[in-house]
Parts: sequence; C-alpha cells; structure tokens
Amino acid sequence: MILRLDAEQIRSSARATAAGRRYSEAVLRVAGDIHASPLLELEREAGRAVILPTSRKLFDRVATLAVADCLVGGSASRRRAIRELLNAAFFDWNPAHFLDTAEMTAGMALGLCWTRPLLTRAEHDTIAAAIVSKGLAPGLAAAAAEAPWMTARNNWNTVCCAGMIAGAAAIAKTDAVLSRDVLACFRPALRHGLSAFGADGGYPEGPDYWEYAVRYAVLAQALLADLGLAADMPAGLARTWRYNRDLTGPSGRAFNFGDATERPRRAPVLGRLAGIAGEPAAMAWQHAAPGDPHPFDLLWCAPETAPLPEDEAPAAYEPAGVAVLRAGSAWLALKGGRNDVNHAHLDLGTFVLEMAGRRFASELGREDYALPGYFDPARRFGYFRTQAAAHNTLLIDGAPQSVTACARLLGTGRDGARGFAAYAIGDEGWPTAWRRGAVLDGTNTAFIVDELEPADAGSPAGVWQVYSEAAATLDGPRALLSFDGAAVTAEILAPEGLVWSFEPARSPVGESGNAAFGRLFFAVPAAAGTRSVVVRFASGRPSQWRPAAIAGWPLDA
Repeated sequence: MILRLDAEQIRSSARATAAGRRYSEAVLRVAGDIHASPLLELEREAGRAVILPTSRKLFDRVATLAVADCLVGGSASRRRAIRELLNAAFFDWNPAHFLDTAEMTAGMALGLCWTRPLLTRAEHDTIAAAIVSKGLAPGLAAAAAEAPWMTARNNWNTVCCAGMIAGAAAIAKTDAVLSRDVLACFRPALRHGLSAFGADGGYPEGPDYWEYAVRYAVLAQALLADLGLAADMPAGLARTWRYNRDLTGPSGRAFNFGDATERPRRAPVLGRLAGIAGEPAAMAWQHAAPGDPHPFDLLWCAPETAPLPEDEAPAAYEPAGVAVLRAGSAWLALKGGRNDVNHAHLDLGTFVLEMAGRRFASELGREDYALPGYFDPARRFGYFRTQAAAHNTLLIDGAPQSVTACARLLGTGRDGARGFAAYAIGDEGWPTAWRRGAVLDGTNTAFIVDELEPADAGSPAGVWQVYSEAAATLDGPRALLSFDGAAVTAEILAPEGLVWSFEPARSPVGESGNAAFGRLFFAVPAAAGTRSVVVRFASGRPSQWRPAAIAGWPLDA
C-alpha cells in the first residue's frame, strides 16, 4: 500500500533488521532537520527556468515527515507536512517544463493521501484544488496538444505520466469522473516510457535517468495496484536492479556515461524491486547500494540475507549498450549502444576502469545544462564534454563519431578467471570497421583491444586516449598512474614502438572545468592492412597472458 501508510508495518521494518534500524535513524534525523528549517521556498536550477530542486525537496520532505510519524506516533511531523503542502499549493508549478509539474503533482498527491485524516475541509480543498488546477488540468491540456513527452521513450514520459497517475489516485474518491479521465489518458501513455527498459532491465539514458525513471515507474505500478488496476509493467523491471548494481563500481561511483554523474541519487524503490525480483541478491542490493537512505526503504524493506558470493559473471545490457566485467576490486564498464538516444554523448567505445577500489580511467562527466543550446541537437555537440574527443575512446582519422553512429554487441563471455566483452562500432561512410573489446584477467590486469579492418587498402591513423585523475609518470610504452595511494601501469603492447604522451584535459572557456583530469594518449599510425591495438592496465605484477583476435574470444551474443 502506498496511498495509505501502514504504520505497524513500517515500525516492524524499522525493528526487524540492522538495515531497518539504519533507515529509521536516517528518517528521524532528516525529519528533525526539516522541523528546524523554514518552509520550502520556490527554487530554480542555476541558469535554468526549472523548479526541479523544489519539486524533489517537496516529495522527499513529505515522505520523510509522514514516515517519521509512523515511527514515533503522534501527528507532529504530518502537521509540518501539511504546512509544506499548503505553502506549495501557491507556487507556480511551471507547466512549461512539465517534469516540474509532474513531480509537484506527485509530491502533493502523496502528501494529500498521507495527511488526509488530519486535514480540515479548507486545507483539504486547497491542496486538492492545486493538484487539479496546477497539475491535472495542465496535464490533460498537454496531452490534448500532443506534447512530445506523451509518446517519448525516455524518462520524460515515465515521470510525467506517473505524476498524473498520482494526482488521479489522490482525488479518486472526491472527483471520480476527473480521476477516471486522467487515468484513461495517462495509464496507456505510460507504456511508451516503460518501453525504454530492456528485457534485461537495462536503461539507455544512464544511471541518473535510470534512477529517475525507475522511481516513477515503480510509483505508478504501486498506485495502480492500490486502485485495483493492472499495471502494464515491462518484464525487465524484475531484473533492472541488476543494471543499477552492475553499473556501480567497487568505489561506489557509477559508470557516468552521457549526461550522468558518478554519484547519482540512490533509488528509493530498491526494496520494491527486490520484492518483484524475489531474489536474495536483489534484497541484498537494497541494503548495500551506496547513497542516502529514503523513507521508501521502510515502506518496502527487503529481508536481510546471509552473505552472498560476489556475482562476477560478465554482464551486458541491450539495447542500453553497456557491458560490465568485474573481479573482486577490479571493475571495467564498456560503452556500446547508440549516440542518438536521449542524454547521449558521442562516446561509443568509452570505458571506465577501477582497480584496488580506485578509478583509474574516468569519464569527465556531464556538462552544465544551463549552457546555451545544450539540448538543441544542432548545438549540443559543440560542447567539449559531449564530443568523442572528451571520452576514453579511439579517435579514427576521417571517422568522427556522429549522432547516427552505433555499436553492436558481439557478446560477453568467460574463460576461467578472465571476463570478455566486445562491440562492433561503426557509422555510415566510415573508412574502416572497428571492433573494441575488453578483457578483465583476474583482479589486477585489464586489456583494451581495438581492431581496425579497412574498407579498402589500409587502416587509417588515429589517436588512442584515456582520461584519468591519476598522476602519470611516462616511460616510453609504459605509464605509471598513481592515485590516492594506489598505482596502475598502462602499457602499449601493440603496435610495438609507440610511446605515451600526457597532458592536462582541455577546459574550454565558458564550459565546465576539467582541471582534475589528465589525458593519456598515443598516436596510432596508419597501416597497410588490418590494425590491432592492445593496451594493458595492471595493478601489481601483470598477467603475461595476451588476448587473441576478438573473433577468437569466448563470446555469447
């Protein structure tokens, strides 16, 4: 149940396990901070007419305060929540950026449901009227105008439709006709956003937008279930917790490809996902996932399990386009997929690498959303961080990555302690076929293998590069990378005779600074035929094994 909180179940979850006690302590600590703080003020993102900071704080404040009352009894926290709701009822919910409106509607709707027994008629009517006039009415108008998000296969559709479903659920008993109309509109539309989840649980927009979409997908499912309506949820929802786990390195930092960050918000619905999956490993992940606990961890608190062995099987997510190799404290994530998905960079072939719990190959990260034209396709890829030159990839002369470039998974596999993953990367008009593969050989050695197979006489020249926060000491084909008390050696194994160079990462004027990163690179000369490039990263004594041609790898597509 989400429309009505079960206080006894929440208290039971808080008492039953060490994880439950940790979640309870976090909720009560944050609730105390809210009581000591002024009411929310309307806050916009820096440089953008977007109120998502406000809508997200409202959602989390209302949830925290409602669950706090369930834990300690009484009504003090919910009465503070009522003040927050009445205050937010008079904000401009910014329907021009409908994500703002949808999230405001969701927070207000849940708050109305959870505080309803304490509300006066005037308070109830004020909150309900705001949900209708500032949330549902603009939503129906946007749907009638065929807003692009109504059929988008990305987070916009999932969040906007789920927000409208939340508003409809909150008024179901007081305005049944409007509630039915809203559900009839947005319940079927939700399938477009949900279709972005692959059957394997992968999500192409990256870990931050996975969290955003899955939070609202699960919320919609829970709301519809409470209303007695079937929710058309993707089969991959039972596996999507794996995507979250696999894209998180041993350091707790995520594979921040595209417009992602290294430390996205922790998904508050991991417990619900664990219940859907019914797997001990999913239950364990709720309690192990990095990030701040959320009140929803007590609504859906998975049982604690006995310690489980590490899952080190190679993983790939399609069509999301990500492959992951893991062995103890070593972890490598490789990017395939497409460059034309929402929030993508021109980054096919990029990778991140952690050894000894440190990240030695890093992504620079997403750019500032407030930059002029950042979401205009004609201008977006003029910014450095979105370009292939800002990623850990092979820059092929005469073959710049375009929005139409894509990478086809060749497969993943395992041979003893070695994990393998590879993609075929290409674009219309490229002068060469490019295959990039990765091998993790135990816990201390990784290989990046590139094969360039020319369309005509020879392989073009190029530049192989990787960005790192580490300091670099160069010695011909070897580079010692030192970072946070650990060291990794990067060595060019093929072609022979090449040497490393190192320079500070570019920081174009007016864009995000990249002073924390250096660029380690070498020039790849043109060749008469097929060219193979092999780079080995090793922590400690490296493996002396050498990867064969990618065609000979034990790959299962």
